[in-house]
Amino acid sequence: MSSVRGAGVALGCVVGLVTSACGSDPAPAQQREIGTGLALEGDAVRVVYGDGPGTAVEGNDPRLAAAGQGIRNGTEPQDASFAVAGTGQVRGRLTANAEVFLDAAASAKETVPLLRVRNTVSGTNEPTWSNYRVFTVDSAGGLLARGEQGFGLIPMTGAGDRMMWHPFKAAFRVGHADTEWDEANIGFVSFAGGNKTLAGAYGSVAFGDQCTATGTVAVCMGSANKATGTASFAVGASTTASGFASVAAGYTNVASGQGAVALGYRTSADADYSLALGQRAGSGGFTGSFIWADQSTVSSVVTNTASNQFMARASGGFRFRTSSNLTTGCDLPAGSGAFSCTSDRTTKEDFRRVDAEAVLAKVAAMPVESWRYKAEADGVRHVGPVAQDFRAAFGLGTDDKSIGLLDIDGVNMVAIQALARRTEELNAKSAEVDALKAQMAELQRSLSRLEAAVHAKGVKP
Repeated sequence: MSSVRGAGVALGCVVGLVTSACGSDPAPAQQREIGTGLALEGDAVRVVYGDGPGTAVEGNDPRLAAAGQGIRNGTEPQDASFAVAGTGQVRGRLTANAEVFLDAAASAKETVPLLRVRNTVSGTNEPTWSNYRVFTVDSAGGLLARGEQGFGLIPMTGAGDRMMWHPFKAAFRVGHADTEWDEANIGFVSFAGGNKTLAGAYGSVAFGDQCTATGTVAVCMGSANKATGTASFAVGASTTASGFASVAAGYTNVASGQGAVALGYRTSADADYSLALGQRAGSGGFTGSFIWADQSTVSSVVTNTASNQFMARASGGFRFRTSSNLTTGCDLPAGSGAFSCTSDRTTKEDFRRVDAEAVLAKVAAMPVESWRYKAEADGVRHVGPVAQDFRAAFGLGTDDKSIGLLDIDGVNMVAIQALARRTEELNAKSAEVDALKAQMAELQRSLSRLEAAVHAKGVKP
């Protein structure tokens, strides 16, 4: 009683364990018969296990081992060489009741191929396959599947789980899909992974859960996001990047302008080159605008009011620092409209006394005019000195193009102190004058009394 297990191969020629003639060619002089444990049924070679004549005993069959060649016989591997060759169309099939093993003892450090599948077809409208390894597994576990764009059919369509390489479009898919990975929804050189992701344009990438990337070289990651603009990027959940080179990241954000960026929670950058950050912030359709909103409200949306505008809402105040140890800078406290800048004595050095009278003289000599900035609208006016005159007079600040607020405040304070001292001196002199006036008045009164007394006695002066 015998049974059939293992492999059946339909072939044109069998080389190795079996050497036979190809087609109608005569058999070679050294032809070997079908070996022990092998049966030729039509054009198929099968391994026959059993305990009768012409069968291979399950386990290590000494008759196969003695031949110096072998196949996988039972559970122990033996040396083997088995090849399929022929002309025309050669088809093969390997079947097994259980596992089919390829055992090897090869270095993983100096990697060598363990399994190579080649396609050597050539001809008109065929790729140039010159020893082309379509599929390779190496001794370090490396896996290579190759192809050529424009050749081949999609391996699978419809719903299901899969890991799929589509050589016609040089596209890769892994995970689960319904119709998202059908031919019409796959872009050339695209990648999609996860659940129901769609990368339908050239060079697009979609990864996560129900992410859609339909813009050329667009990238979508996360859950239920859409990257529909060319070179757009969407990440997070329920965000949309539809503008060219736009970015949307976070939750329910929209970046619809060219080069627009929307980050945070429910933000909208709906104008070209606009940027919306934070919570419920919007560019309001104003090009080139920037807006950042805090979380002080949970319903109202803060929007820009002009193009190329910088706007920020921070109900907890603003802190600006200009040193790495955070010791210098300015604050705009919560609810305030006045900046408070660093003036702590411990942050200062190289103190020098100031000649208040000299400062006052320079202030008195400095031109102070009314003017407006060239970039401002007509009708706007300011009063003050220009930076060049201020720098030349006092040598303060970092350059002669700007005036530091602390510097002009300090100059004004020194000038006021000089005026205060002058006022004190004037007050002192005024008091002296008043005293002299009082003395003169008293003398005048005394003289008047004396004259009256003399006149009363009839004494002539």
